[in-house]
Amino acid sequence: MKRTASALMLVLALLILLVDGAQFVKADSEPFSPVLSKVNIVSPSNSTYNSSLLTLDANVTTLGGSNIYTSMSYSLDLTCNQTMPTTIEYPAGNSFTMALHVGLVDLPALNEGSHNITVYVACEYPNNKRFVDAPDTITAFYNSTVYFTISTNSEQQIPEFPSWTPMPILLAAVMAVTFGYKRNLRNTTQ
Repeated sequence: MKRTASALMLVLALLILLVDGAQFVKADSEPFSPVLSKVNIVSPSNSTYNSSLLTLDANVTTLGGSNIYTSMSYSLDLTCNQTMPTTIEYPAGNSFTMALHVGLVDLPALNEGSHNITVYVACEYPNNKRFVDAPDTITAFYNSTVYFTISTNSEQQIPEFPSWTPMPILLAAVMAVTFGYKRNLRNTTQ
């Protein structure tokens, strides 16, 4: 009985914490996000590269508009975030405005081995009072990570010996051991 009461108290405490810390959404609205696609990292991809010089190429599609601000940054091997310069392209023929944010950065020379890069997108947009007790501006964060390897060492090829090369060496070694054994045997018997 004590165990059941303790478990019930724990569940009740967790529910209170969750409800107390939650932001409520008006019943007639759904959460809104101007980001329409996932963060797409075009390059580098999850693969191995034989060059230590790579370009980071990433993009994300958002709703366009003068009141929506999008920025991109990246973290290479868990270092501090670096700002990514972006260009915005507006595809023609859309019934409403969509914007493709493209970020390109030349990465520094990378060491041999495994690496990871995460691209972060921050999208700031007006609240329009769709959320109860929310600030006038909402910032949504999105990210995507890829893992890749740099392997620039071209393995040195060991020159192949012709298949007959070991035979004379082996024959010379056997003859030297045999000659030495016979000579030693002759010296000990005299």
